[in-house]
Amino acid sequence: MKEKINTIPIQDAFAKDCECPACAMYQKLEENAIHYTIGPGASYMEEDIRAQTDREGFCQKHFRDLYAYPNKMGLALMLKTHMDKTIKELEEAMEEAPLPSSNSMFRKAKPVISPVAAYVERLERECFVCGYIRQTFESYLRTIFYLYEREEEFRQQFARSKGFCTSHYKELFCLAPKYLKKQRLEQFLRELNQAYLENFKRVRDDVEWFICKNDYRYQDEPWKNARDALQRALTKTGSMILPEEEP
Repeated sequence: MKEKINTIPIQDAFAKDCECPACAMYQKLEENAIHYTIGPGASYMEEDIRAQTDREGFCQKHFRDLYAYPNKMGLALMLKTHMDKTIKELEEAMEEAPLPSSNSMFRKAKPVISPVAAYVERLERECFVCGYIRQTFESYLRTIFYLYEREEEFRQQFARSKGFCTSHYKELFCLAPKYLKKQRLEQFLRELNQAYLENFKRVRDDVEWFICKNDYRYQDEPWKNARDALQRALTKTGSMILPEEEP
């Protein structure tokens, strides 16, 4: 299978022994995004990037990732100017409209979203790191269809994969009609469904054996593939992306 710069991350992810190649791609992008945001020569020192991080802030998960990164001063600088902007814009929002009045239970009042609530809701939706990842990740998903359409070796690799987490299974299922021609679409969806269900059941069975192994009646039985069953089940259900652990 021919490698191009835009196909290498996809081919690398599908070559890994993992429960969801799309999660593997996302996790790598996430690591790169955190490094880009706060690592050596970090982008936060650039004026246009700082303006963007000030405006968007970060989601809870990526705040934790940034805090875990060994650059507390960089995080402090970003937090300071982000908080300055939040204070300024919230004060403006507070002055823009009067405080909400009480809704009487005896009259119907048209719901009004205050500028304060609208501003905070926007902050909750936006994250600089999520946005940085999203654009590239969407191109990765498109490249999966590109390779499936054109490369027999990749089609075989896709069929042999361990399936996907529920979230990425849904994304691939919904996007397939947009990017695949009719002659490949049915084959792709059939293989996607089969890979997802067969491997979801496999991990479910591993979780069941994990439960058995914590019963004294099974303590002398082999672990089989159940030692890391919980970690893999959390990945499969789309609950979280966890780093790989040593067996």
